[in-house]
Amino acid sequence: MVRTGNVVASRGSSPGLHATRGPAALLFLAALAPAPAVAQRTPQPVFTELFAYDPAAPSQLLGKWLISSQLDSKLQPLRVGVVEDPIGRTVGRVTVQEGDGLDGASEAMLQARRYVCDSEGSRAAALEAEPGGVVPSERAEIQVRFDRATGAGELVKFGQPVWYRFSFKIAGDWPQDVPAAGRQPCRTVIHQIKQDSFKGGKSCNASPFFKIEARPFGERVRFFAQVAAGAPCTQPPMVMREQICRRDLPRERWTTVQVHLNPAHDASGHVDIWLNGAFCGTYQGPMADRDNGARRNGAPFINAQPRFGIYRDWRAETQTIYFDKIMFWNADPSGHPDWSVRSPPE
Repeated sequence: MVRTGNVVASRGSSPGLHATRGPAALLFLAALAPAPAVAQRTPQPVFTELFAYDPAAPSQLLGKWLISSQLDSKLQPLRVGVVEDPIGRTVGRVTVQEGDGLDGASEAMLQARRYVCDSEGSRAAALEAEPGGVVPSERAEIQVRFDRATGAGELVKFGQPVWYRFSFKIAGDWPQDVPAAGRQPCRTVIHQIKQDSFKGGKSCNASPFFKIEARPFGERVRFFAQVAAGAPCTQPPMVMREQICRRDLPRERWTTVQVHLNPAHDASGHVDIWLNGAFCGTYQGPMADRDNGARRNGAPFINAQPRFGIYRDWRAETQTIYFDKIMFWNADPSGHPDWSVRSPPE
C-alpha cells in the first residue's frame, strides 16, 4: 500500500532529485505546447524618395533619377530640384517652361508659335484631324533608374502586383484655363507608366498604359487616372482608354495618391486608387499592348518605368509641381505608417 502523503513528503525532502527532474519536465511541457505565432513583419518599401537633398546640390537628385532625354541637359538642374516647403522639409520640384523638351513641332508651327493650348483649352483634336496631324508636346519628368538590358531596378513588372504612393502639390503658377465650347481642358500628365509599341522597327507612339493627369481648370485642377489597352500599331490604331477617379482638386495644397496596380495584358489587370486615404476608383481588365509592346528576351516588359513631373501639350505658360514621399512596395503594405487607406467597396 502506497501512502500518497509520504510520497509527497519524500519528494519535498529530496532537493537533488527535484533539481534533476525540473528542467526535463519544463522541456517536456514546452514540447507539448503549441509553437508561438511568428510575428508578421510589415513589408518595407523597395524604393523610397524623400527628396532629403541639399537644395544647393541638385546633382544628388539628378544622380538618382533619369531626366527626360528631350530636355536640354543644361536645363535639367534648373527645371528639376528640391526646395524647402512649409510642411517643414525639402520636397521635389519640377518646372516646365515654353519649349522645354518640345517634340513634334514643325518649322512652320515654330515660326507661327502655333501653341496647342491656351486659356481657352486644347486644340489637340483639331490638329490631329489635319492630314498628318501631330500634337506637339513639352516635358520635364524624372524616371526611376533601371537597367533595360537586365531589368535590374525595375519597380513595375507585368503580372506582379505593386503598391505605391506619392504626394503632389500644384503651384500657383498654373494657368486658370476655362475651355471654350468644343475644346477640352489642356492635357497635363503628372505621372505615367508606359510600354512602348514597335512594328517593323518603328515606334507606334503608344499611350502610357497607366497615367495620372491634373489639368488646369479655373481655380482648381481636374484630376483623373487613365488606363489604356489595345493595338496602337494597327491602322487606324485600336486603343481603349478608360478614366477612373475623377476629382477637382485645389491648388497649393498637398494631395496623397495611393495606387495598387497589377499590370497585365489580360483580364487579370487591376488598378485601385485612393486620394488622401479615401477610395476613389478601380479598373479591372487588360492594359498596354499584348502584340507589339516592348520585349526583352522575347518577354514583354515595361520599358518606361514610373515617371513623375509634367508632360503637357505645347503652351506658353510656365507650370510647376511639387512631389513628396514617393514609395513603392512589392507586397501589401497594410500596417505601414505611410500606407493608410480605406478598403475598396465589395
